Amino acid sequence: MNSNVKNSFQEATLGSNFASEQLKAVKEHILASLSFVVISMPGVGVSHFLKYLACQDFGLFFYVDSYSLPHLTKYDFYKRLLTQLGGKPGSKNEDQLFHQSRAILKDLAKKNDKIVIIFSRFDQLQKVFDHEFLGNLRSLVRIDRDKIVLIFTSTKPLTEVSPEAISGGNLGFYSQSLYFKPYSKEDLRKLLPLTSFKPTDEATMDKMIELSGGHNQLLHILLNSQKENLQHDQFVKMQMKDLINQLDYSQRRQLQKIALGKKVTEVDEYLLGVGMVRISSLQLPTSSFQLFTPLLKEYIRRNLPVKLPVKESKLFKLLRKNAGKIVTKDEIFAEVWAEKPELATDWALDALIYRLRRHPFIQSQGYIIESYKKQGYTLVQS
Repeated sequence: MNSNVKNSFQEATLGSNFASEQLKAVKEHILASLSFVVISMPGVGVSHFLKYLACQDFGLFFYVDSYSLPHLTKYDFYKRLLTQLGGKPGSKNEDQLFHQSRAILKDLAKKNDKIVIIFSRFDQLQKVFDHEFLGNLRSLVRIDRDKIVLIFTSTKPLTEVSPEAISGGNLGFYSQSLYFKPYSKEDLRKLLPLTSFKPTDEATMDKMIELSGGHNQLLHILLNSQKENLQHDQFVKMQMKDLINQLDYSQRRQLQKIALGKKVTEVDEYLLGVGMVRISSLQLPTSSFQLFTPLLKEYIRRNLPVKLPVKESKLFKLLRKNAGKIVTKDEIFAEVWAEKPELATDWALDALIYRLRRHPFIQSQGYIIESYKKQGYTLVQS
């Protein structure tokens, strides 16, 4: 353990039972001399865990935080690495900074059984990722493969962050990953004293912790919200948007299906790994999935575009174009059944109106389709 690290982190006070399952998995990798990437949701609070990890006594830990760099450059990164290792950057250039870090690590490896360097939010440096830079870091482990372990953190696999740089020998090294799920209720409560938060009664606190789904940043947003309806809080919306925007199209579609209550037989490994999606039951033939917080479910239902079936889409567009006005049955028949007018019947229209009214998108957006006997229909929004 690096005493300077322990003395600088409040997480040292969290106690021996904090994040025990996560710590067990990470410790196993470290003792097996496996370098790896910790992958988590943005804002979930993995940095607290990593600082807590750096305070443990089963290795000599160093903590390099990308957020603390003056600029996201190789030079500033190497300078911070050398400083954390106890070296003096002085007027050294980029190459000299790195080689001095290697020299210090060689000396430390002679005196310590396990050396762990944690690179927090390493993916923030993606603009400077290239094969040489990543290869240099990989070479630190080669100083002594049994003793030196590197831990990187990212909100996505590094093979997705920079596929061109993660190639050749780098591929196997940086593809080793460990997912970090949201905190338990107990662990999330332990983190609260470390940061400023709005004091509240126990009942409200329990409710907000439950609603956060174990997401640390979201919990603080909820505790400081002035909105009675948390769905309308701009910071809640921004947090949900941040979670969605970093996903690819396929992952967003899976979340949308779950949010809308549609049948899902398989979920992306990343969504399950970081805990954005949870398995609520294991009933055959398919499992039941749910999102980690109902706030994400409601955000998706209200904001992500939904592809309506063809007829429903034509009817909705016609009603929305004439929102607040009566659209006659003949107008609907002409628009929806233009290609097959022989199928345009009152029964077919009634069935279509029924399906559109019950569609999750229509309900989540507060749309109401009002009927006017013998005249037509009007679309209004509550």
